[in-house]
Amino acid sequence: MKIFLIAGLTSFCAFSQTALAATFTLGSLLSGGSLEEGDVAFSNFDFTDNTPSPAFPGDFIADPDQVDVTTSTAAGSVTLRFDFAPAVIISGIDPGTDLEHVFDFFIDFDVEVTGGSSRTLTGLTLGEGDLFAEGDASAEVIFFDAETGGNRLAEIFEDTAFGSQTSDATSFDDPLSSLSLFGQIEGQTNANSSTAGLSTFALTFDLDGTPPVTPPVTPVPLPAGLPLILAGLGSLALLRLSPRA
Repeated sequence: MKIFLIAGLTSFCAFSQTALAATFTLGSLLSGGSLEEGDVAFSNFDFTDNTPSPAFPGDFIADPDQVDVTTSTAAGSVTLRFDFAPAVIISGIDPGTDLEHVFDFFIDFDVEVTGGSSRTLTGLTLGEGDLFAEGDASAEVIFFDAETGGNRLAEIFEDTAFGSQTSDATSFDDPLSSLSLFGQIEGQTNANSSTAGLSTFALTFDLDGTPPVTPPVTPVPLPAGLPLILAGLGSLALLRLSPRA
């Protein structure tokens, strides 16, 4: 009976793991992972920390395993969102050298219309950023077109000297089926009383054309492990009812 119980509980655990929703981090996507949102796929993710070495104790070294990456869709657009936990934050200056504290890293990826879809990419909006800078400081996110040698596509920033921009959009001269992007996320503080950072930003891609028809959802069959689960639970009940020797 114990064998049936163990088999049932093992099947239950396996089924439970399969049912859990996946959480994607930037770190998990660096080894060739991709995200798909309908007929749009994001792939070839890359991350590079560009903080000067040796870094000061007050510099922020980003960890790709602590950056959540999610996708969403709306009528005529698909959004790729990055959330940092903990948030990126720096403050003050290095007490030994009076040099600024910084964060500086790159996030690169490709976006492509897939699955034989006839839709095309027509524009990009960088926004939903919560950048902040106070007391002689700056924070910015810039994305460039890697295929054209680094043309700047969109930039958002918070700068105590030059103001702020929390959303930026560009339209492509020609419709595209794919696009390679590299992004620079950087900031610095220049005084003891200054702070800078961010915790999220998103890129929204405009699409032209009719999205492919989504096939009907197929009913999920009864899990193969369910009979074993029931057998295991039944065995447990029998064990509890059986008189002790």
